[in-house]
Amino acid sequence: AIIGVSCRFPGSETLPQFWEEIRAKGVNSCLEAAGSFDCAFFRKPPREAEHMDPQHRLGLHLAYEALQSGGYFSPSSSATDNVGCYIGMSSCDYEENVNSHPPTAYSFTGTARAFSSGRISHFFGFTGPSMVIDTACSSSGVAIHAACKAIQSGECSMALAGGINLMVPEARSLQNLAEASFLSPTGQCRPFDARADGYRRSEGGGFVLLKRLSAAVADNDCILGVLAASAVNNSKGSRSITVPS
Repeated sequence: AIIGVSCRFPGSETLPQFWEEIRAKGVNSCLEAAGSFDCAFFRKPPREAEHMDPQHRLGLHLAYEALQSGGYFSPSSSATDNVGCYIGMSSCDYEENVNSHPPTAYSFTGTARAFSSGRISHFFGFTGPSMVIDTACSSSGVAIHAACKAIQSGECSMALAGGINLMVPEARSLQNLAEASFLSPTGQCRPFDARADGYRRSEGGGFVLLKRLSAAVADNDCILGVLAASAVNNSKGSRSITVPS
């Protein structure tokens, strides 16, 4: 069961705003104030925070908001001990910025993707599995799948799961994708369409708070939706590794 949710999308910071943006057929790729961060609340020295990948910073905010949405918002509360954290994250553009300066004590922990989930689990006192999953475009979906399986197997009683993607202008990753013809020259995403000619990168993040349905009902949680089933596989037979099958 989904009992909490949080999001940040271009032009939207809440689900109602996101729905209105969809209805208005809004087109945007960049988050406003993507690098903003509440150092005091998350108990991070400003020096450490400025070395943190903005994706790590956004992850902490989204985690708090998802827990708050589900009624579990107190850091280190015993109610949120046995919680897993599964974050889908593929790119790390900010690392180029950090590595262009002399190294500091925070250079590695600020950019290594594994610390994104680790920071969340550490701050909230989670004792369940904590990991970052990279399967490119499907990272957030696979993270949610892994979280569901962990709850079903008893590894954790609840789980935060979702994904984050922020871009750094002029990053090498953007150039690499363009050279490999991943990006659409028209700037349009047309999945399952004969006119598809690549995709358009965008920024955003979204988390869901998951719990076994029977437990959510017993605890009188507000159930926003139910994930009936999920599966992960790798298809063979496509013309190349980059071509969907």
